[in-house]
Amino acid sequence: MSHHVTFNDLPPGGEKFETAKGSKLIGAFGATGAVGLLGSAYLFFTQTDVFAYSWLFAFFFAFTFVCGGCFWILLHSASNSGWGVAVRRLWEQLANMVLPLAFLGLPLLVPQVQTHLYEWMNHHREAKTQLHAADHGDSAHKAEATDATHAADADHHEMHSVKDALHHMSLSNPHLHILVEKYGYLNINGWYLRFAFYFFILWHIARTLRKKSVKQDGDGDIQHTIKSRTFSCRWLLFYALTVTFAAVDWLMTLDYSWFSTMWGVYIFAGCAWASMALTILLVTWLKGLGYLKLVVTQEHYHLMGKLLFAFTVFWAYIAFSQYFLIWYANITEETRFYLTRNTEGWRWVSIFIVIGHFIGPFVLLLSQPRKKNPAVISLVCLWILFMHMVDIYWNVIPERGPSLGIGWWVDGAWIGDIVALLAVVGTSGFIFLRSLSRYSLYPCRDPRLLESANVIN
Repeated sequence: MSHHVTFNDLPPGGEKFETAKGSKLIGAFGATGAVGLLGSAYLFFTQTDVFAYSWLFAFFFAFTFVCGGCFWILLHSASNSGWGVAVRRLWEQLANMVLPLAFLGLPLLVPQVQTHLYEWMNHHREAKTQLHAADHGDSAHKAEATDATHAADADHHEMHSVKDALHHMSLSNPHLHILVEKYGYLNINGWYLRFAFYFFILWHIARTLRKKSVKQDGDGDIQHTIKSRTFSCRWLLFYALTVTFAAVDWLMTLDYSWFSTMWGVYIFAGCAWASMALTILLVTWLKGLGYLKLVVTQEHYHLMGKLLFAFTVFWAYIAFSQYFLIWYANITEETRFYLTRNTEGWRWVSIFIVIGHFIGPFVLLLSQPRKKNPAVISLVCLWILFMHMVDIYWNVIPERGPSLGIGWWVDGAWIGDIVALLAVVGTSGFIFLRSLSRYSLYPCRDPRLLESANVIN
């Protein structure tokens, strides 16, 4: 029977991570990130079309882990959960990667990149150009008008907004009527504002909850726990809206005519799933370095493994529901998403996702002993991270060929995808691992720490 942990068994100030102990992995992430950033910079200036999709894929892949970290600290606080105290600091640090990730997302704000990603932005900019031309023409017409008839004619042809210009363009291109109807939400200025707003919301959540947690390390006041719970209950809704609309703005609008009511939940399920797998891997790595030995036990592995299993099933349910609803409705604008991913080589990727993203993890995580075995479940988590990457790749990259008008597959572009992944993951991993040294690896004076360290389920 395991030893019952008391505060006398734990270091007074918690456990501080020494970067020297993890220098090999930190150095590997740093070198990988540097090489990836150099390669991506080269692609940005030489092959912007390839770079655009590669960077979006890598950036959004990393973004899902930040969202996952935010979710777990919000859920933990809102539900007043005790068992997760031992690993909560890892979620807090993961969520606070939002600012470095915002910096890595800046290339998506560059018009040269947007040109290749978002066709709707090109139409909006064309409409804006036509609007300016019309305004200039009308001004000249009015200046030359010699009677009321000419002035009235000029007023009749004047376009008052970009939406009017889009409507005018849709008369010759019926497909653009969707953009006219969506203009209230899908417009360039609104997209930029929301881009900043998404990061602000996630930053506010991550910063506030970590701040309260770190303050509690100093004074042990239970009021920080109570305030965190109140805050989390209020901000869970804003978190859900942020993840949903970020997924819509950055991925769904790659094809502006496509829509799915399940999309936000689908992306959220992947965020929670992958971030929990990353948490298990981090715990295993830190325990291998000698940390968390008294506060994280097999019971924590079992609990995290059960959540991993739950989100394996939940993701599959949402993914199937989205496919089934679109298949049953058989609406052209919706079915294009799956038709693209059921063409040529992408069909095999789709089948691989069904097997590797659901069936494999489902079977492996059914066993309680496997969930409690750190070595076994860590291998499963490595596979889960790989499959999550494949899932994000499958959602982004099939749009590249058709959008660029060069077929279903772009030869050689996969090199850019790998380079971008190395850049974003390497840089993010380097910053994250170094950030672990700033605070104790667990909330050392949380009133529920002993409850967590001695949890039995």
